[in-house]
Amino acid sequence: MKSADDAALLGIQTNIAAQAADNEARIRELRRYATEGFTAVFDLAPLLLNINDPSMPGFVRDEETPFGVRLIERQWWLPRERHSPSLPRSDNPVVESLLLIGSSGSVGHTASSDLDYWVCYEPERLNGRPLALFRQKLAAISQWAWWEHGTEANFYLIDLREASAGRISSLEGARSEDAAAPGLLLEELYRTALIVAGRPPVWPVMPPNMGLEEYRVWSAALCADNEHQCIDLGFPAFPEPQEFLAAALWLARKSEADPFKGIMKMVAMLKYVESGPPLLCDTIKLAILKAAPEELPIDPYLMTIDAITEYGALSLPPDQLELLRASAVIKILGNSRGGQLFVLPRQSPKRKILKEKALRWGWDDSRLEKLDDYGRWPERERLHLGEELLAMLSSVYGRIADHLISNFPGEVNPQDRELAPLAARLLARRSGLDSTVEPLPSSLHSLTVASRFIITYNDENRAWRLHALAGGSPDENSLIYAAGRALRLAAWLVHNQAPPPGASLEFVETESLTASDFQKAVATLKKYFPTREEIFTEMHQGSPDGEVAHLWLAAGEGAHQGPADDEDAHLWSAAGKGEILVFLNFENPLEERLVSADYVLRTGWGEMRHFYVDVSDVAEKREQYRRIAWSLLREGYARPEKTVFKAPPRMRGAAKSIRSLLAAQKRQKPDANKSRIDI
Repeated sequence: MKSADDAALLGIQTNIAAQAADNEARIRELRRYATEGFTAVFDLAPLLLNINDPSMPGFVRDEETPFGVRLIERQWWLPRERHSPSLPRSDNPVVESLLLIGSSGSVGHTASSDLDYWVCYEPERLNGRPLALFRQKLAAISQWAWWEHGTEANFYLIDLREASAGRISSLEGARSEDAAAPGLLLEELYRTALIVAGRPPVWPVMPPNMGLEEYRVWSAALCADNEHQCIDLGFPAFPEPQEFLAAALWLARKSEADPFKGIMKMVAMLKYVESGPPLLCDTIKLAILKAAPEELPIDPYLMTIDAITEYGALSLPPDQLELLRASAVIKILGNSRGGQLFVLPRQSPKRKILKEKALRWGWDDSRLEKLDDYGRWPERERLHLGEELLAMLSSVYGRIADHLISNFPGEVNPQDRELAPLAARLLARRSGLDSTVEPLPSSLHSLTVASRFIITYNDENRAWRLHALAGGSPDENSLIYAAGRALRLAAWLVHNQAPPPGASLEFVETESLTASDFQKAVATLKKYFPTREEIFTEMHQGSPDGEVAHLWLAAGEGAHQGPADDEDAHLWSAAGKGEILVFLNFENPLEERLVSADYVLRTGWGEMRHFYVDVSDVAEKREQYRRIAWSLLREGYARPEKTVFKAPPRMRGAAKSIRSLLAAQKRQKPDANKSRIDI
């Protein structure tokens, strides 16, 4: 038995050497691709965690502030001229391990990449007030990285006791989607992590195909051994079906920020769901342990792309396969951040890799060059690609969900309370409702290179048109949105937080609508509708009991009256978490002669909708109000039994009439059973 253990230990020591060699090679690759600011933060962050000096960034003015990184002296890649023995050190270092997770040190690293650190600690040695002080230190280093070097650096505190027990969902600083899919987060860590300083994780050095029980035995031994001093972050078991469903839903939502990355992750998940093990981290680990020195580093990003595109060639429709390949290329080139071009030298390794991919995929040079120029595409073309990507995300999610529900009927719960708002949003996106205010396919477009936004009215098409310009005059290439109603366009601007800071918005006035009236409508919408990010924060943090939404009555888009100001009427309506604004459009406000009503609302899952009702053909005022009231009730948008009116004199009659009609018509309409995805 002892000889077997000795042989296993010898194999583990060989694996330790292989993983260390690959880690060093990837750090060299990181320096090849990183910007000067990124490199500066990468070099200094571990050293700043190792000290608490008033002359250095990250200093916290409290003598109890903990600091220190274990085994930092072993990291040869740290800049020695700054690693001076004269700097104060901690005799009790609190950082057991500092890991970098993500694309660093791979072909996926670009000029816009950030640093996501896992800061691992033992809760017995760091808790209470010292832990709070240490959080301040991490925040100060993040602030320094951004202000001094224009580089985003995020630090996630990792409780090693929780991690080793498999309770990654409770890790401090984990994002909501990470908490919903802890197994996939751990897989990503083991697949992409770089050891920056401190003790190495134990799983990567274990023999391939080692089971959980054997892993636990060896993990305990290596973590307690003074020579190896490993840490246990948990065993990467294949996730359960419900975790895949939760992860797919979160990914569908999160991918609005970066659909290129989202497509790649969603197809990787599809591969797991339909094909099963192994996990990609297992595949990459095996490649590292088998690689000859000249084959290092093993690029996890490249291996992931190969795995998903090969699976896509077997299982995706041709158009989706092309979108997947295009997403991978754009991510490698780094042109996905709204025109922030990362121009590669013609003989760079990235270009060589992409040329090889293009040849294997049957692409000609023009296809690769087109994607290389993505940052300079006309806005309309970029938006069209984004729309195709979102449609593909919805399609692949549907395929994942269908497979899980069909094959694991007792193990997945698509009606899970935490997931219901996400499911509702995705279903709404897939349904293509005409009332849905279209989101930008990606929040990346909020960082567009356009500095001017111009709104014009096209008489021929009877449409308001929004153009985004970096220069020149409005044309079809600069057109990014068109709507038949000005309030629909105003709602689109608010929903998508456009234009971005620093850009101008110009409005070409018409006889029926002035720039001032349009700006008032936008200001009103902004006041009553939070951003999509705030909606999701509230959704998952919860909101006070009894919270109700607004129904706003205002004079709106019409021949003689613009949007109302804050003194106009409003009523409170118990309509879930969604908010409703109703703009009443008068031909003659003094006589309350209505011509139409525009409704703008946001659902409980963050979707914005707009629709309108034309009442110009209705002569009797009461019938006009009845039609407006019925339009609200038809979709279940208002519950009149919980409404309270506040109206100034000129609008009091309209508010009172609509309230009474809402109540009367509600009594005639039986309540249907509401699901969680109703407003």
